[in-house]
Amino acid sequence: MGIFGDLKRLRRFEQCYLPQLTSLEDFDMVWEIGYHQEQGTPLTLKQLLLLNIAPGATLQRRLRRLLALGVIRKHSSTDDRRSRVLTVSPRTEQVFERYARLLARL
Repeated sequence: MGIFGDLKRLRRFEQCYLPQLTSLEDFDMVWEIGYHQEQGTPLTLKQLLLLNIAPGATLQRRLRRLLALGVIRKHSSTDDRRSRVLTVSPRTEQVFERYARLLARL
């Protein structure tokens, strides 16, 4: 299959399994949160804002939406109970594992 056929398969996967991610900013936020979670250093809201993925108001609005949809979770930090960290939900993590396998096959 050609490059556009492969891209079409990726897009179909995104539309089927990740319809709640409607913008590049949504994907970027989930990828950054997931990456830091994998590294054992979950992000706080302030750290996410400092990544300059989107303007602050846009990022907070999109984050609220992803939290409400259950894509992202907000927890108390294990180090400092006053601080809240962001993680990717287990279900979303499983979908991205499948997404990564699809990318590897292409």
